[in-house]
Amino acid sequence: MSAEHSADRVDGRRVRYQNRRPELLDAVAGYVLAHGLAGLAMRPLAEAVGVSHGTLLHHFGSKENLVTEVIGLLRHQLADAAGLAGAPARLADLAAWWRSTTTAERLPVYRLLFEVFAQATREPKSYGRFLQQVVHDSLTLMKQLVIADGCPRENAPAIATMIVAQARGLQLALLATDDRDRIDRAFVVFIGLLDHLRQSWHTTPDHVAFPSP
Repeated sequence: MSAEHSADRVDGRRVRYQNRRPELLDAVAGYVLAHGLAGLAMRPLAEAVGVSHGTLLHHFGSKENLVTEVIGLLRHQLADAAGLAGAPARLADLAAWWRSTTTAERLPVYRLLFEVFAQATREPKSYGRFLQQVVHDSLTLMKQLVIADGCPRENAPAIATMIVAQARGLQLALLATDDRDRIDRAFVVFIGLLDHLRQSWHTTPDHVAFPSP
């Protein structure tokens, strides 16, 4: 029997997470959030969270898939912490959303998100699931939001794209400069411009769920 197989046989760490995948994902997310994407490798990660390399591969398959699942978990936690997951909302709630999701304790999630974004632009095929969730799904949810608030359907894709891009651009600026007062003011200006645009919409709005950041 090889040393690797022997280690797996006697190593109780693999058994520990065998049927507790959510706990393993939470541990992995904590590590990736703390250390970032640069230099991330499966074997050191497995050792850090206390499982075998084989266990990590069994649960996640690849580093890209693992990172995608980590981002999904962190975005869900961020939305929960902000009290927005599944809650009815309108565009008028964007200001409150910004304040609750860009606090100092939540900015590390965005730091990791932008790291993965950069990697995904280089390897779009490897990070296809990430791009689907964070780009396409987010735009779909935002389109539903603006349509429910009265935006003509033919304009919804462009308006949704503008809102998502503006929010993410200011999140990135906040991470890069830590100039909170200036960037918060910029978001307020954007909300004002958006409100003027909303006044030109006359469709009776319905409520929809607010998208995760």
